[in-house]
Amino acid sequence: MTTEYVRSTGLRLTYTIHVDEMGRYSVHLDGKELLRGRDALCEDGRRRTPNKRKAAGALNEAKQAIESLRDMSEC
Repeated sequence: MTTEYVRSTGLRLTYTIHVDEMGRYSVHLDGKELLRGRDALCEDGRRRTPNKRKAAGALNEAKQAIESLRDMSEC
């Protein structure tokens, strides 16, 4: 799943978030990958099957990661 997100502070650039149903995400700005990670709630667990809750959690985690970029220049 691909979603666009605009940061609430700074230059308000549009970031592209790629999320899969295993809970992994990557954040891109103008085609360049800035962040990569996975939802903290699905890192350890018995269920390794993909589902939409993992994708929603990863999307939330990616949005929080974008908002927490403090000293990053957005030029």
